[in-house]
Amino acid sequence: MDRKKQVRFSDQNDIKLLREVLSKNPFEEKSKWAEIASKLPMDVDTRRVRERTLLLIEQRRKHNKSSLKKSGVDEEYGEKENLMDEAIDLFDEEEQKKKTLKTKAEKEENIGKDIRKRALENLTPTTSDEDLRKMPKKGSAVVNYLKDKAEAEMATKKEEIALKKEELKLERDRFEIERLERLQRLENEKRHNQMMMELLAKCLKK
Repeated sequence: MDRKKQVRFSDQNDIKLLREVLSKNPFEEKSKWAEIASKLPMDVDTRRVRERTLLLIEQRRKHNKSSLKKSGVDEEYGEKENLMDEAIDLFDEEEQKKKTLKTKAEKEENIGKDIRKRALENLTPTTSDEDLRKMPKKGSAVVNYLKDKAEAEMATKKEEIALKKEELKLERDRFEIERLERLQRLENEKRHNQMMMELLAKCLKK
């Protein structure tokens, strides 16, 4: 079987490739690689296009890293070099987005696990040493025992909730009584003051 001929990229081919990469951003949407390959003036598949792009980015990174070690060196940047730098920025930006989304998804997953764990802990009846001694040995009996125990605990919780509601009602009633008493005192003081003013007015008239 004949091997497919290896296509070599010229500088112009690389420039055309990089322009398409920056225009369509295949780092965000992988399906764009096929669209980019169809725009190039050569017979290449999506894999070759992607590998070539990543190779250019890697080469440019190494070049930039090497240039940083040299001080006082003036470099001339052509269109290809500028496009490679822009491709690096685009690639890094999309990678950072992916990391952020992954971190967010992991946090949400951990929160979900914690919520499910807490829910199970609240629904699962606690088993003390005394409960273990009382617990039947046979499977069906164990299930029934745990079911009865869970129902008993649920009934207890309902009673506790009902008691708390009653306490809150009593507390609200107490606040209401105290509020009415305060209003009554204010009204009495108002009437007393009014009577004193009227009495004073009468005294002044005499």
